[in-house]
Amino acid sequence: MIDEANIVRQIGFELWTMQNDILFDNIYIGHSVEDAQALKKQTFDVKKPVESAQEEKEKPKEPEKPKSPMDLKFTDDPVFYIREKLDLFLAIAKRDPIQAAQFVPEIAGGIAVIVITVLALLIGALGAGAKNAPSKEQVKAKTQQVKERAIDAKDQVAENVTSSAQAVQDETKKRTTRSSAQQ
Repeated sequence: MIDEANIVRQIGFELWTMQNDILFDNIYIGHSVEDAQALKKQTFDVKKPVESAQEEKEKPKEPEKPKSPMDLKFTDDPVFYIREKLDLFLAIAKRDPIQAAQFVPEIAGGIAVIVITVLALLIGALGAGAKNAPSKEQVKAKTQQVKERAIDAKDQVAENVTSSAQAVQDETKKRTTRSSAQQ
């Protein structure tokens, strides 16, 4: 038999979130549904419309969409900008491609860049003007030439350093001799 006097009743809440401003209120613990509904009418039903109105008021408003493609700015929405300008270009190009290029030059320029890029890639892929890779003998000969030039450059630098050091020593001797002669 269970002794109701010794039963301990407990309740716990554990909430882990990365958001601020989460509040718990209007918590009812009891056996009466009528008491719970009365508490709801006194607290929740009064606060809910006020909180909803406050949230709606603080909600950021969506900016108005431009009425004309000419009012668009690339920095506002690049995807929408390109889509609208392309639609305008295609609509005008169906009647007159020259006028479309004059009226929407950024799309005409973009299409020209794409065409030139594709042509350049095709020409490069087909190997027009491509040279064959050098043979091993050519690489070895070129390497030997570079080594010889490096050795010549090293010798030239060493010679210049030596002659500069000799020139400084000669100048020092002249000055020392002049100082000695003047005293």
